[in-house]
Amino acid sequence: MKPVSLQDDSSKTALSLRGLRLASRIVMLVDWASRSNRRCSLILVLLCCIAFLPGFFSIPVLDRDEARFALVTRQMVETGQLAEVRIGSEGAHTRPLGWHWLQAGLVASVDAIGMDRADRTIWLYRLPSLFAAIAAVLLTFWAALAFTGRRAALFAAILLAGSASVGVAARLAMPDALMLAAAAAMIGSLARLYLPERAGEHATLLPSDATRALVLLFWGAIAAALFMRGLLALFYPLLALCSLMAVDRSLRPLRATAPVVGVALCGVVGLLWYLLRHFGMDDRDAVAAGRALMGRLGPSFSGAGGPPGTLLVTFWGMFWPGAPLAALAVPLLWKARRQRAVQFLLAWVIPAWIVLELIPTKFPAHLLPLFPAVAIAVGLALERGALALSDARLVRLVWLWPVIGAAIAVFALLGLAIFDRTTSLLAWPLLLLGFFALVTAAAAFREYGAEKASLLAVVGMLISGFGVMQLLLPQMRSLWVSPRVVEAVGRENCPAGSGPLVLGAAGYDEPSLAFLLPGSIRLMDGAAAADFLREGGCHIVLIERRQEVRFVRRAEALGLRFERTADIGGVAYADGRGVRLSLYRRVGG
Repeated sequence: MKPVSLQDDSSKTALSLRGLRLASRIVMLVDWASRSNRRCSLILVLLCCIAFLPGFFSIPVLDRDEARFALVTRQMVETGQLAEVRIGSEGAHTRPLGWHWLQAGLVASVDAIGMDRADRTIWLYRLPSLFAAIAAVLLTFWAALAFTGRRAALFAAILLAGSASVGVAARLAMPDALMLAAAAAMIGSLARLYLPERAGEHATLLPSDATRALVLLFWGAIAAALFMRGLLALFYPLLALCSLMAVDRSLRPLRATAPVVGVALCGVVGLLWYLLRHFGMDDRDAVAAGRALMGRLGPSFSGAGGPPGTLLVTFWGMFWPGAPLAALAVPLLWKARRQRAVQFLLAWVIPAWIVLELIPTKFPAHLLPLFPAVAIAVGLALERGALALSDARLVRLVWLWPVIGAAIAVFALLGLAIFDRTTSLLAWPLLLLGFFALVTAAAAFREYGAEKASLLAVVGMLISGFGVMQLLLPQMRSLWVSPRVVEAVGRENCPAGSGPLVLGAAGYDEPSLAFLLPGSIRLMDGAAAADFLREGGCHIVLIERRQEVRFVRRAEALGLRFERTADIGGVAYADGRGVRLSLYRRVGG
């Protein structure tokens, strides 16, 4: 028995050493990077590209909110009305303009240099989100330097770059990533104003008058977010300032920010917004009638209801794989809650989180501006050795790394197999390798140490993420109904002299179809679709199965002859239901 035992121990030791060497090489890279801010920035930009680019170009436009944001921008580019926010015939005059201007300027510039179908290429609309997410990671590193040393600051930025929700925000043509970057800038500047003992440390990029630069950066980030994201931009910094003043029983935190300058700057933004809304819109009847042809598109996501604590549960998936580390850091943060640096981080996170939990409708994206502070808190706990001394029961939470990673991979593989009856042979090795890295990181957390294990978990997440985002999701054609409809419409040939192709859609009002379709679209019910088809010209109709009976009955009453040219089935993930669409055209005169 003894030789067998020695052989087993030897194999286990060899496996452990192989895993340790892999983790050690990752740590060696971090050692090299942490020698200067420039190296840290370089590593973080490369990490962001590895984390954010898979699927960035290949995943089609998503319903609902991404398609609605992109459609607003496309209509701005087409009409030249940069002060009017309209989705089809639906006015959205409470939306901020800045984000759409960023997208419109980029798309119009690319279109001007001759790129084909630039206005319907979704990754162009996503580029501002990608740049904003990279900026958020770099700004989190800079903000963390107000609390920790360079190595812990780099670790905090790596956690943010590797988190699942930041990866999603970087791939969506929506302003969430920009709000995240603005929040990181606010945290870094406000922390240096609130913690003057750290203001000059590592701040080599600041001008000579550091205080003035910090004040301008703080209020400039708020003003930019206000114009890009709306009034939500004021929620986080003002709540944090009120909390700090309550803890200090002093107005010093507010006075340090030069509030007169901030109020004036935000007032200018508010005045500009007001003037554009009341004097910049063009509501001429011809323009309004033309846009009304599209009708009202599918509604945007209005959040999800749930009791208090719903966002706390959501956090484990959104901040994966960093969420278990945040839980391990809680005991230290609570013990050190009277320290000014910890007080600042808690003031940024806890009051806002409580308010968001108490709101009946929960918006997970509203947690994103809290993540830089959470990542910095984890880096602070790592620097002080708290993660290595964590309670053994809490350390078991790191097994969520492989559990959540396996769940994501299994759901993606099952979805591809069930709905599309296929799989990706290239994705399997990546998913298995990523799962192995996550299991190794969890099993050897004590042996490797918190830093090595966490970095290995991030690498495992990146490997699995490439397989899911680049190799699995783009192949799920059952999810991408609108692109398949556009393909089918593109195969229709119009008779000479019949005019441009116009599509009538009954029962399918997803904004992704309106965004991708090169021609015009009219939304209607099944009976109106028969009347529309009878008008003649190059008219075709898209009928959802629930509207098909009304369409057929009305067509029979009109004596209309028609033929089915395509059937498209899939899953409307925005509603969680299956859809069956049919394309019809008129036969004869």
